[in-house]
Amino acid sequence: PEWQTQAFAGLPTAEREREYGKKWIVYDGKPVYADYHDATHCVSGAIIAPRRAKLVSGWDGGPTDVYLAWALGLVFPTAPAVLLIDEYQVDDGNVEDFVQVVASRLQLEWFKLGGFSLHVADQSVFTPGGVQRSSLADCLRKHGMAPIPGEISFAKRRTVVENLITHFYTFVNSGTLVPRFRVHERCTLIREALQGGYCYPKVNAGIGGEYKPMPLKNKFSHIANAVEYLCSRLDVAGMEVLYEGKRLPQRSLV
Repeated sequence: PEWQTQAFAGLPTAEREREYGKKWIVYDGKPVYADYHDATHCVSGAIIAPRRAKLVSGWDGGPTDVYLAWALGLVFPTAPAVLLIDEYQVDDGNVEDFVQVVASRLQLEWFKLGGFSLHVADQSVFTPGGVQRSSLADCLRKHGMAPIPGEISFAKRRTVVENLITHFYTFVNSGTLVPRFRVHERCTLIREALQGGYCYPKVNAGIGGEYKPMPLKNKFSHIANAVEYLCSRLDVAGMEVLYEGKRLPQRSLV
């Protein structure tokens, strides 16, 4: 209709969805990843893991953070591409319990995929805090998970994720064209974050206007950051890891 064309003219996508969209829940802000669409990027049903696919974890959490987030991706290094298959987030800042839950999931739920994951983390996980002056990285190492620093620049992380979302490749097992970035239906928090929960806040109130250059810190930003850290180092999935998923020998080898 003509009235709709006039109303939509010059209106940002986020504002258009909020004012005229069909969704019941529309977040107040500009989505960081507006090119993500659940109909295209969400996967349902059985999880298919081709040979050479590896589990890579993304972690977000610092010494003073209440929110701690973890995302697990099945990475296909030859593409490169990622399928996010699990998530976990807490809001109580209890590092020990948080890491124990993730460790048990890797060992039990994802045992068929080897249960071994490479771990890419926010660089603040290496900063000690609390009474015992220990870090999230210390706790991860105690549970046999050695963290790798992720990309610190938000701009670079966003570019990597955006490129994965907007590019496609031929999936080996089915021969079909699929996005390089996909999310399994079980990851409800990640999907909600990508559909607008993770967003840029407005500089000024009102319809239209400008948005701030950095995303809003809310309950969605932490799990989204974990996903970004994971995606920033997909190259680690192509590296050979000695004794991957196995106990280290008691004696040194010459």
